[in-house]
Amino acid sequence: MNRDALQYALDAHGADVSTEERDEILAVYHELDVFDDVRREIERLREAGYDCYVLSNGNPEMLASMVENAGIGDLLVDTISADEVQRFKPSAELYRHAAARTGTPIRETAHATAAWFDVLGAQHAGMQGVWVDRKGNPWDGVAGDPALTVETLDALADALGA
Repeated sequence: MNRDALQYALDAHGADVSTEERDEILAVYHELDVFDDVRREIERLREAGYDCYVLSNGNPEMLASMVENAGIGDLLVDTISADEVQRFKPSAELYRHAAARTGTPIRETAHATAAWFDVLGAQHAGMQGVWVDRKGNPWDGVAGDPALTVETLDALADALGA
């Protein structure tokens, strides 16, 4: 999806970029920086009995490198890729697939994300959508409100009693 989006942007702007340059741009997704609280708070959630997964539009290779770069592989039960169902967020099918993969009833599953469309997709599928709003942005309530809004993963862990 990122490759297609990049190609679209390049075409839209008439940019001529070599395959090597395109691959270099896309490689950034494999090494994204993580927020300082990510490892600590996932660890806290795990200690409280929560199973933690990554659900992403990224392909399995990208997810593996992102998890490794973030240093959280030992804290996750698994990663779930959109590749598994050939549907991208915010398709309800992907969230339902994720709940089935985890073995957790969808209504008992919380999906925490910074992306508004991801919150709405999760909620449309029957999950509890948690908006991690680190920037203090206003929520556009046209499509309803998140089940929970937090500024940090620490606040999420607090809300879950971890």
